[in-house]
Amino acid sequence: MEKHEKFVWKKSYSLVLLANAAYIILFYIIMTLFS
Repeated sequence: MEKHEKFVWKKSYSLVLLANAAYIILFYIIMTLFS
């Protein structure tokens, strides 16, 4: 049970990291387009 919970937490954490990276890339593209 403990291992499963850790696995789920790791999966969601990696999804959050991917979302953050996508937001940074989008922000960078928008800044380059408007500058």
